[in-house]
Amino acid sequence: MHGRGWMVGLVALLLSGAIFMSQVMTARAQAPANKGFQPKAPPFQPKAPIPPPKAPVPQPKAPVAPPPKKGPKLPEPEDVSLETKDGVSIKATFYPGTAKKEAVPIIMVHGYDGQRGDFHSLAVYLQGLGHASIAPDLRGHGQSKVQKRADGTTITLEAEKLTKPNLEDMVYDIQACKKFLMEKNNAGELNIEQLCVIGADLGAILAVRWAAGDWSLQDLPAYKQGKDVKALVLLSPPSAAIKGLTMREALAFPPVQQLSMMFVAGTKDSKSAAEAKKLYKSLETHHPKLADDDQDRLKRQELFLVQPEVSLSGTKLLGSGSRVPQDIAKFIELRLVNRKSDFAWQDRKNPLGN
Repeated sequence: MHGRGWMVGLVALLLSGAIFMSQVMTARAQAPANKGFQPKAPPFQPKAPIPPPKAPVPQPKAPVAPPPKKGPKLPEPEDVSLETKDGVSIKATFYPGTAKKEAVPIIMVHGYDGQRGDFHSLAVYLQGLGHASIAPDLRGHGQSKVQKRADGTTITLEAEKLTKPNLEDMVYDIQACKKFLMEKNNAGELNIEQLCVIGADLGAILAVRWAAGDWSLQDLPAYKQGKDVKALVLLSPPSAAIKGLTMREALAFPPVQQLSMMFVAGTKDSKSAAEAKKLYKSLETHHPKLADDDQDRLKRQELFLVQPEVSLSGTKLLGSGSRVPQDIAKFIELRLVNRKSDFAWQDRKNPLGN
C-alpha cells in the first residue's frame, strides 16, 4: 500500500508541474510584447513615388529706388520781423531760393487760427526746386500779436477777438511780406515779377483781395509799383464769408479774373469742393478755351482744379502722403518758370527811396 501511494503522489506532482509550465507559457504568449523591442510598422507607401522637393525658385526683389542725388545744401530758413504800415509787428519765416534772379517768390498765407509753420514742409519742398518763400504769422496769430498805436502805446491782438475790419487789414501783413521780397529782388536773389501767392481757407480770401490791391496800384513815371502777382493757389476756398469777409468783390476785378489760378479742395470736404468748382467754372469764360485733345494744353492752361479724394482741408491738404505739393510745384513750373521770358527780372529800386 505504501509503495502504491508513493507512486500516485509522484504522478500527481509531475502532472501539477506540467500544468504550471503550460500556464506560464500561455501567460507569456498573451502578455504584451516589450515596447522597447517591438518592431515598428513600415511607413505607409503611396502608390506613386513622391519626387524629391525642388529647390525654391528665387523670387524677384522689389526694385529699390536709388538714393536721391545730393545737391547743394539748401540755405537755412530765416525768421524775420516785419512792420506793417499800421504798426503791427509781423513774425515771418523766409526760405531763400537757390535760382537767384530766376527764383520764383511765393507768399504763403495761412488760415484762421493757423500759423506760419503750417507751410513749412511745402516751403522746404519748393525751396529744393529753387523757389523762395515767405510765410508770415498773420496779425492776432502765432507771434504776430503786438500793434503799436500812433501815440506810442501798444495793444495785443487775439485771433478770436478780431473783427471784420481787423481781417480786412491783414492785406497789410501780406504787403509787408512783398516789401521784404522786393528788397531780395533788388539784391538779385529772386524775381518779384513772377510773384505767386498761396492762401488756405481765410488765407485764400486774403490772397485774392491782396492781388486785387496789387493790380490796382498806379505806376509812377519811373517806377512800377504793383502788378507783380501772376499766379494764385487757393486751398479750400471758404463757401461762406468769414466774419463778413469774402473774395466776391475782388474776383469781379478784371485783372484778377485773368490771373493764373489753381483751386484745391478735397472731394470729401463737400462745401469747399463745391466752392472750388464753382469758382473755377465762373472764371473759365475769362481764359482761353482749350480742347481736351490739345497736345500742348498744359503749356497754355491757366486754370486748374485739383480735388484729391480726402476730407482734409486748408493746409492739412499739404500733409505727408499728399500729392498736392507736387501739383502746386507743377502749376508754378507751367505758369511761371516756363514763362520767365515773359517776366524778365528788373531792378525795382524806388527812386524816391521808400
